[in-house]
Amino acid sequence: MLPLFLVLGTVFGALGAAGAYAISYSEYRHRRLRPDQSARRMALETAAVTFVVFFLAAIVLSFLL
Repeated sequence: MLPLFLVLGTVFGALGAAGAYAISYSEYRHRRLRPDQSARRMALETAAVTFVVFFLAAIVLSFLL
């Protein structure tokens, strides 16, 4: 079961991260950011967190089921 859920976590994590990046980049671009802030870097951080959450949720779900 674990390999199947790892594949599902990776696929849906990547899709979720891409969506999170697109949405957050658009929002950060419209905000006034400080000179030391980058909309692209902040959006990548959001995407990375989203991927990790989906991936870890898939691992936990594989053990629960």
